[in-house]
Amino acid sequence: FHPAGIGGDGLFRYGTDFHEIEKIGYGNFNQVFKVLKRLDGCMYAVKHSMRQLHQDAERKFNLIYYKLMFNTVTGYHENIVGYYSSWFENKQLYIQLELCEHSLSLDRIPKLFTEREALEAMYQRSSHLDVKPENIYVKHGVYKLGDFGCATAVDKSWPIEEGDARYMPQEILNENYENLDKVDIFSSGALL
Repeated sequence: FHPAGIGGDGLFRYGTDFHEIEKIGYGNFNQVFKVLKRLDGCMYAVKHSMRQLHQDAERKFNLIYYKLMFNTVTGYHENIVGYYSSWFENKQLYIQLELCEHSLSLDRIPKLFTEREALEAMYQRSSHLDVKPENIYVKHGVYKLGDFGCATAVDKSWPIEEGDARYMPQEILNENYENLDKVDIFSSGALL
């Protein structure tokens, strides 16, 4: 796994570089597709925003944010979904990620794993802020934390966006961000 750099406008990169196999997920802001990359013959997940980003400043911020988030804040770790590249196309952000077999379902939660290792890898610098079954993936029996759309730096130097309220501590819901480094621990416990 070697993350690629972030490109600007990808023109029609998605249709040219990838063959779309199937939709494998969606959320309030994104859709995720299983794709085959034509150049290397490997399978990936490509997440793309459903919201169009019209202003150059907003697009640039999103590219920089995702690059920093994946490469600087999280870095590579076996228990974190791998990031390869991101680009803009048709005013939408596309993010090429490691393809996992599936996310956790609620009946699998008691068998949790080394999620702790993924969280420890992040805690030095960041907080995920959206730990929930839908954001924990499995690849070859290895559990991986993914979907870093709400991640932030624990020093509060980045914007703070709360994740799923069902897994958030009351302090965060009340906008008390003093203990950002402990939020993911609470969320992990709420899964059980």
